[in-house]
Amino acid sequence: MIPNEVGAVVGASWRGIEYIRGLPKLQTKPRTAAQNAQTSKMTLFRGFLLGIDNIVKKCFQNYTEYTQMNAAMGYNMKNAVAGEYPEFEVDFPALVYSKGELLGSWCPKAISKAENQMTVSWKKRAFSTLSSGSDKVIVIMYCTTKAEFHIYDEIGTRSDNSVTLKIEGDVKRDTIHCYLSFYSEVHKISSTNEYIGKIPVK
Repeated sequence: MIPNEVGAVVGASWRGIEYIRGLPKLQTKPRTAAQNAQTSKMTLFRGFLLGIDNIVKKCFQNYTEYTQMNAAMGYNMKNAVAGEYPEFEVDFPALVYSKGELLGSWCPKAISKAENQMTVSWKKRAFSTLSSGSDKVIVIMYCTTKAEFHIYDEIGTRSDNSVTLKIEGDVKRDTIHCYLSFYSEVHKISSTNEYIGKIPVK
């Protein structure tokens, strides 16, 4: 029988096999301001991006050494933070959750003409391997008042030039951050999302 604890080691058992392992070292140095700031950014984006994790996993591409979520977190921690520690916020115009080789659009716009509706429009590019009329449309909206996402995945094609979307829930007179991106089912590549703006909802 191994004693439970002796000095810097502790006795343990796994499936009836007794063994000794070292005790974890206690952290004696206080955390630096830079470490605290980095942890705060990580917490901010981990919670935020989990709200659109399926989109991130599909559309944040070209980072083979990381998972899509870790790559997206790293990118946004460097490029999409507003404010100073400890009051960090998401810099919505700089936010990137979809990143790839597919081309985006010309002049994306969004307007709310009817209650709980948003019309998103764009001008298509000349069609090519990286810009096909069959590319799927992805629209992401984020309501800061309610702290919630509205996700519209593959709700039209690039050749449609516009989509009109119903926004679920009580968002009347709220202001919503709106993004547009495309995804090619044929080539399995995405475009980098475009920030359309902060749009008031009727």
